Amino acid sequence: PSFKSRDAYVLDMISTYLSGGKSSVLYKKLVDEQKQALAVQAVNISQEDYGIYALFALPLGNVSLETLVSEMDEEVEMLKKELISEKDYQKLQNIAENNFVSSNSSISGVANSLARYYMLYGNTNLINTEIDIIRSITREDIKAVANKYLNPNQRLILEYLPKKYFK
Repeated sequence: PSFKSRDAYVLDMISTYLSGGKSSVLYKKLVDEQKQALAVQAVNISQEDYGIYALFALPLGNVSLETLVSEMDEEVEMLKKELISEKDYQKLQNIAENNFVSSNSSISGVANSLARYYMLYGNTNLINTEIDIIRSITREDIKAVANKYLNPNQRLILEYLPKKYFK
């Protein structure tokens, strides 16, 4: 979705759920528990007309791309089938709200927000309403947006290898 879409906010929350910090589901699974990756990230890159949603991992040792994709898919499929827990939902809300407040806690932060809202959205009043958009996102919205955008038939899988692997 474009960055003007409410879905973009939901995808940001999904990114936080999947890979935002050491307590996120993909980090705990792939880095901490299964020791299959050095790092894992889910990123929502919203643009003016369309966006990109990227999941990537840096494999540990000889872990294959297929293994990493399968493990990431498993967590995405759970998001699509079940509502996240109320505890996880509250944590996402707290993180999003905290990010909003901290980014607007200084004069330069407010100026940056106003400039961004003006340039990208043509609406400086978002500084007063963006938090309401964030607070209005439900667990059902998270499930619905995951089902709308995070499907295998809507993706490209890329394996980026060091030069020595090419003949």
